[in-house]
Amino acid sequence: MAASSKSSQTAKNVVLALLALWSVISLIIIVVWATSPDLKSSAQCRKELQDKTEKLEGAKVVWNKDKVALEELSKRGSHLHNIVSQSHAFPLFLGFRFVLQGVLHMNISVLREDIEQLRQMEANLTAQLRLQEGRKLCITAMKGEALSESSSILSCIFHPLP
Repeated sequence: MAASSKSSQTAKNVVLALLALWSVISLIIIVVWATSPDLKSSAQCRKELQDKTEKLEGAKVVWNKDKVALEELSKRGSHLHNIVSQSHAFPLFLGFRFVLQGVLHMNISVLREDIEQLRQMEANLTAQLRLQEGRKLCITAMKGEALSESSSILSCIFHPLP
């Protein structure tokens, strides 16, 4: 009779240990599942950051080209001014020069705004990447704690205190 009671107690302990382990694992899965759908993978964040950085570099190149073109146009304009000042068509050439300079200045302004937006996007993506890495560390720590707790529960069940 004592042997069946002891085996019955052992069976209960095993069932309780399995239920405790199942509940801890379920809790970990629920926590990970609940926190991960919003997150992008760090590879995706890095790719977006790389894309935005490339766009920023491209915008800088275009901006520098426009700046050089504007400087050349300004030099040509002063040269044209000398030539045209002797001509009767001076107001027409001067007007064309100012219109072209205005267009180039507008392009430079738009490119500066684009560069600023790209810098902000880069900062946001960097912040998102850091946040995601922090969350990963937190989840890993929670997983470790849960595994530690489940092993201590199991050791208590299989090795009860006298």
